Amino acid sequence: MNRVITFASALVIVWIIGYLLIIGRGLLIPLVMAIFFWHLLNTINNGMKKIPKLGTQLPGWVSMILSLCLVGIFCKVLIDIITNNVADVIAAAPKYQENLSAMFNKLDARFHIKGLTDFDSTFKDVNLQNIALSVYGVFSTLTSSAVLISLYVVFLFVEQHYFEQKLDAFFSQAEHRRLVKNIINHITKDTQTYLGIKTLLGLGTSIASWIIMKWVHLDFAEFWALLIFFLTYIPNIGAMVATAFPVALALIQFESWWPFIEITSGIVAIQFIVGNFLEPRLLGKSLNLSTLVILFALALWGYIWGILGMFLSVPITVMMMIIFAHFDTTRPLAVLLSQDGYIYKSYEEIEGI
Repeated sequence: MNRVITFASALVIVWIIGYLLIIGRGLLIPLVMAIFFWHLLNTINNGMKKIPKLGTQLPGWVSMILSLCLVGIFCKVLIDIITNNVADVIAAAPKYQENLSAMFNKLDARFHIKGLTDFDSTFKDVNLQNIALSVYGVFSTLTSSAVLISLYVVFLFVEQHYFEQKLDAFFSQAEHRRLVKNIINHITKDTQTYLGIKTLLGLGTSIASWIIMKWVHLDFAEFWALLIFFLTYIPNIGAMVATAFPVALALIQFESWWPFIEITSGIVAIQFIVGNFLEPRLLGKSLNLSTLVILFALALWGYIWGILGMFLSVPITVMMMIIFAHFDTTRPLAVLLSQDGYIYKSYEEIEGI
């Protein structure tokens, strides 16, 4: 009977949390994005300190200023690319849609392929302008909340210096204090590893893809490269979506098939190398999340917070698994979230309270 009550209570709590996350998204998303940027800045800062010779000699405030400059430059480039390209993409969308219909008509007239007419009508229902506007809407949301996010980030850095003291004051027992610090250290380590490696791989993938697209003279190469960079943060389906956009544009922009073949083979090869060789080698089993869990988290957080939720789905799930792994009552949940059922020994070095 007690188990039934516990299970029912857990379901009610989960439902309440989900409801609050949905109705409070306007308040919570800027705060979560601020935590993301704060975490990213700390990751860059720690990475700079690990640079041979130079990093060890840099004072903490200098490396942090350099990290802020890097993020600031990236944001400036981001805004410029979006401002210069989104309007052009929206304006050119009807022309591309016409080219796509003309291509289907030619194929139908030449090969008489069954179902091609239905395929064409399906593509006509897809509004390319709305797709471009939805992507732009995500960045507009961030831009409109930029001041609030910046304030949150500043105060997070201020609080960072007093967090240890607050933790010591909040938990009077040394064992409890040690447990909480252990959880925080693992969350920080795993999420910084994930963000750092994903950012580096995203930069490499987007730059290599941009070189190929620019060489073939694909329209809006900078915009697609930027989209590829952000979509690398979305696991599994991110790479497929990132490849689909420039490949589809190459198909309808050029009359010849060669640019389409070059862009498809080039970008697919890059994504294959990154996804199957570089990322497993660099990340290894540091996250140890089940692929099914990642896909479910992607769908769940995408439903709750839209595209931004999809970006944050893996870091949030990693945090949940680490917290669950530290307590006996929730450890089975951590096992379910994991890839192979193995929970790191370091998670188990302190028993739950």
